[in-house]
Amino acid sequence: MNEPTTISLEDRTEKLRIVHFHGDLDSVGVRMVDEPFTAATGDRTGHLIVNLADVQFISSAGLAMLLVKGKMLNRSGGRLSVAGASKRVLEVLAMAGFEELFDIFATVDDAIAAQHV
Repeated sequence: MNEPTTISLEDRTEKLRIVHFHGDLDSVGVRMVDEPFTAATGDRTGHLIVNLADVQFISSAGLAMLLVKGKMLNRSGGRLSVAGASKRVLEVLAMAGFEELFDIFATVDDAIAAQHV
């Protein structure tokens, strides 16, 4: 890992937040972003789009983080979608069965167009 993993948030509406990850979502990267990601998901009842366009690698730690936050959102009436993942990251998500758990979109714009908020 060359650069630290970071997170940035973009609120589009009261019911739509986009979370942009920058860097690897491995065990080190997850430790860097877990607290702000938890704060971003909090008690949300809307749609959270996780933009993985700037993520080149995701490990089981990154998968676990997405799974836990997605379940938290579902329990509070919200939902999590994934967008912008590279082919490599998409393969990992598919192997982990995430296509059955979350909506996965090619781009953030596709995820926004598909939302029903």
